[in-house]
Amino acid sequence: MSENISASDTPASEVATKPPAPESASIGWLFAASSAFAMVLWLSGPPFAIGPLVFIALVPLLAIAEVAPGSSWKRPLYAASLAYWLISLQGLRYAHPLMFLPWMALSSYLAIYPLLFVALLRRWRLPDNDGNTQSWRHRVPVCLVAAVLWVGLEWIRNYFFTGISVLMLGHALADMPMLIQIAELGGTYTVSFVIVCVNVAMFDAHNRWAVPRTSSAFDSPTKSIVIAGGLLIATLVYGSMTMNVATEPTGKTIALLGGNELTVYEQDIVREQEIFAAYGQMAIDAVAKSKTPVDAVVWPESMFSGGLPWMTTGADLVVPDFMQNPAAAPLQPEQLRFAVENNQIDFLNRATSIQRAMRASSTVPIDATPAIIGGCGLVQYADRPSQYSGVIWVDATGKMSGTYSKNHLVLFGETIPLVHSLPWISDIVPPGLGLDRGTEPERFDLDGISLMPNLCIETAVERIPVNHMHQLNSRANPKLPDAIVTLTNDVWFHDTAVVDHHLRCAQLVAVGCRRPVLSAANGGPTVWIDSAGRVVERLEKGQSDVIYAQPRRDSRISLYVRMGSWPAGLMGAATLCGLAWMTFEWLTRRRKRNASAEATQPN
Repeated sequence: MSENISASDTPASEVATKPPAPESASIGWLFAASSAFAMVLWLSGPPFAIGPLVFIALVPLLAIAEVAPGSSWKRPLYAASLAYWLISLQGLRYAHPLMFLPWMALSSYLAIYPLLFVALLRRWRLPDNDGNTQSWRHRVPVCLVAAVLWVGLEWIRNYFFTGISVLMLGHALADMPMLIQIAELGGTYTVSFVIVCVNVAMFDAHNRWAVPRTSSAFDSPTKSIVIAGGLLIATLVYGSMTMNVATEPTGKTIALLGGNELTVYEQDIVREQEIFAAYGQMAIDAVAKSKTPVDAVVWPESMFSGGLPWMTTGADLVVPDFMQNPAAAPLQPEQLRFAVENNQIDFLNRATSIQRAMRASSTVPIDATPAIIGGCGLVQYADRPSQYSGVIWVDATGKMSGTYSKNHLVLFGETIPLVHSLPWISDIVPPGLGLDRGTEPERFDLDGISLMPNLCIETAVERIPVNHMHQLNSRANPKLPDAIVTLTNDVWFHDTAVVDHHLRCAQLVAVGCRRPVLSAANGGPTVWIDSAGRVVERLEKGQSDVIYAQPRRDSRISLYVRMGSWPAGLMGAATLCGLAWMTFEWLTRRRKRNASAEATQPN
């Protein structure tokens, strides 16, 4: 016999603590919510760059996190996330016909992260096994939980598969300087944390006032609104206090060359020499047109090679097998060393000829010849040959005063996993994908200004320049640079939004390191960014010209540089623990289902 139980028969304590049953969601609603998330997030960034939209971009995700168990939310959300990443990163496919597959693979991988965020948030909000909804975790404001999970996932993707920082949530506010000054405390992660808290507050406010409904005992809309409002006000106050801190002029002019020379992977030496000649003339014209003495001219990534990389030899020199001719006498290490020394002479003669022409073209009195900082291939012969994408610094006297070997290689662009282990992979990839990785930061101490070189997408992997600054600050004789100079070749991306994403990464790096960023690019972004992340001057896409940057010295050492990203790392560790626990629960349920199925089968 069944018995009807009214609400009045239920103890008052259970009524107060028992959350309402989650609402089931139709597949149409789930597709609409997922699409809204992807669309609003896309509109918040380039090419539309409606930054404030990011404060509501996650609201659809939070709504999906509340649908009833058993709702088919994963496929719609993954499809929308995949579309978002494919559209946002579609510029990658122009680099090479084979880049179509990496573009698809990268987008497919990144589309997983919104699903992990929703899954973790849903698991956090579930009652305990005993049905208790008043445990300690349900008393923690959901806005803080969501922010920790999102930032934790951003930290993971900044390291996993070599890492990528592009399109972190905080990048949407790059054009709102007052809101990004907190990046000096903990990088873009800090900005993302505040954004997530505001999203939860907006969602809770919507549920409370726009679409009134009964809240669960741990939704705490008032808490979320108070916390998010407090963080947003604190962010604005901090930004207004720190954005216009006094800096001092360096009195130096750095000419940033920006061109649009088409390049391809399988580039022959004739084309490399044509590019070198074009940039050489641009450098001479830049000095001629400058109204102030130019102290250094910066060439974009790879543009200074011209078919002649800078070569060095190591102590344990071994002649590579590919240099030996079976029909001739074996080439000896001394002969190779002599050939490398001749290469260095030719390289510096070529550089000094450009320097003499620059000095002769100057229309203002100059005390010293402009230095050259250029993107150039580096080759070292030692116990084995090593090839790097690098930066060279030829000083005012024509001497090679410094080199930098790129620390972070582009996955699928400069390095491919297992390319040396699986011959069938090396047979289909274009040449030039076997580069070696540098391991140390460098500092170029020019007369009166110190510059830290970065190369290619290293400013788009935020931890690279921040770790470089941290390492320089941790040396026995610490000295931080006055500016970060980044050399890149983004012509591969055909003026798509990828170029703008790269720029936004550099803006947040400038704030995080409290150093101006000077970028010389082939194909953009050639830009001068101050230490508050503001764009002082930028060349438009497709424009070939020069920026005469006069960076100001900011003496601050940011907390982010001093401490690194360990707070975000703790959030990442917590997120990984949550993912591990969810995986364990899934395996346990699967094992029980299998055991139950076996028990019910007849012998």
